[in-house]
Amino acid sequence: MSEKIPNQFEQKVEHISTPEEVGEILKQMVKGGYQEIRRYLDEQDNLYRIDAVAPGTEEGEFIELYYRRKVYADGSRDTEVDIHSSYVKNGSCGPAGPQASFVEGKWVLMD
Repeated sequence: MSEKIPNQFEQKVEHISTPEEVGEILKQMVKGGYQEIRRYLDEQDNLYRIDAVAPGTEEGEFIELYYRRKVYADGSRDTEVDIHSSYVKNGSCGPAGPQASFVEGKWVLMD
């Protein structure tokens, strides 16, 4: 019986979400529609950030949403992929809204 020694130089395959994939998660998070404000692409045209807004649950309230893919150029840490949000009303940020993280190949939603 032989053990396979892990190759420390082997590159991990990074999942890069498409705008459509992120859009589906955003819809699930806000339980409806949202408006994309801005989309950011890197030099290889890979998505790394989306800013969006959606209606809140109260009159005059909205939810700000931020998708981000954070890459550590030196390779010291794995890429972080998540969506953060917060409720905004009367010009001030309120509590955090729904959150999501891409963990082990799938999206995990948190309220």
